[in-house]
Amino acid sequence: MKRIITKPHLFFFGLIPIFIIIGLFYKDVPLNVNISFIYYLLNVDFWCYITAAYFGLIGINYLSLNMVKKYPKKGLTITHIILQILCLLPYLFAIFQLDEAGNLSNNSFTNNPNFSGILLIAFFLFIISIIVHLISFFTSLMLKTD
Repeated sequence: MKRIITKPHLFFFGLIPIFIIIGLFYKDVPLNVNISFIYYLLNVDFWCYITAAYFGLIGINYLSLNMVKKYPKKGLTITHIILQILCLLPYLFAIFQLDEAGNLSNNSFTNNPNFSGILLIAFFLFIISIIVHLISFFTSLMLKTD
């Protein structure tokens, strides 16, 4: 755990091949996203590749801090990693429960009416983790090193 805190770019670079592999396994699985009265039909692999690119950018941010000998704040880094893990768990659970037609399987957890609320909370945790990462990145970049 101490290595992840001191070198968080390794954690985020490690997530890239995981999401690429998930995208390859779920290549032709559609994902229906409806926002109000607009329906989007996307494939799961698209979201997995976008997620891998996102984690690549986060990893590059942390690596750039490491290259200029400015290290992120431990508390903010721990908070960022925990929030990322918490927002990824429902996302990954939903992906693994999809069948070939893009429908969630009949699971007691996914049939729960609160599952969409759980995904909404995960989305807000994702937004908060982005803000925490930006605060961590810019405070580490602006502060002087000893």
